[in-house]
Amino acid sequence: MTAILTLVAVAATLPGLSYLTASDPKRRRAFGLQPRGRRFAGLAWVLVFLPGAALLAAGEGAAFVMWLGAATVLGWLIAARAPVSRVAEVRKRGGTAGKRPDMNINSV
Repeated sequence: MTAILTLVAVAATLPGLSYLTASDPKRRRAFGLQPRGRRFAGLAWVLVFLPGAALLAAGEGAAFVMWLGAATVLGWLIAARAPVSRVAEVRKRGGTAGKRPDMNINSV
């Protein structure tokens, strides 16, 4: 039962993490994307942490700890990927997506 609750909580956290990653202004500037209009970061943070609070309220401490670890790893995996539109643009030019040209060791 604990594993099922953890998986449900992680699945409920995913949309909030994805939205925060896609709408982050600094990340969008770093990848050369246009800024978005209105950003609902507060609501997204509530969506991210609400499953963890529900697990704690239900008395599922083990599920909460597993959710916390899974949400952290999932957040890092989502943030490590380049935006889809940026990947398509770079591939169209024949380059490597997600790598900054000023960070190339061979160019020094």
